[in-house]
Amino acid sequence: MIKWIASFILLTWAGLAKAHQPAISSIILTEQAHQGWILQVRSPLTAFEYVIKQHYGEGAFATPEEFQELVVDYLMDNISIHINGQNKSLVLKNGFVQLGHDTNVVFQAEGIPETIETLVVNNPSFKGINRNQSIFMVLEEGKNNVQFILNDENQHTANLKIEENQFVQQEATLVFGL
Repeated sequence: MIKWIASFILLTWAGLAKAHQPAISSIILTEQAHQGWILQVRSPLTAFEYVIKQHYGEGAFATPEEFQELVVDYLMDNISIHINGQNKSLVLKNGFVQLGHDTNVVFQAEGIPETIETLVVNNPSFKGINRNQSIFMVLEEGKNNVQFILNDENQHTANLKIEENQFVQQEATLVFGL
């Protein structure tokens, strides 16, 4: 019994410690039944504070409301999602920030076609943080959920396509040997 309790405490502590690492964030594109799509970005507050101060300057905000506005603007400028080869990125609207140790930012995502065949996501928002990683997922009804890592190695970009009812990493294609 003591081993079980010790194991449970150790696993819980490890999960909590990892959840607040500033180098780890997530970005999730979610289909909501009959309500459209949302994009959710989640990261520790310290990561948001760091990137906002780096991008806008040390004294860029004086209130939580000003900070939230900068976070929304920053993410809208840094996240791009292109679906089915469209030149124009998704439109992110009505950004809402929930401040906390684990800060959550939610946008309405517009411009998503009924059928997604390919998707390219780029999120360099936290690239200034050492060893940063962002977990990207698309939660779409009827599709299997798969996580993709955006980091320095892939320039914070995932090029995905639908294959057998789930998103898979698409190989980059070379044109004329370039």
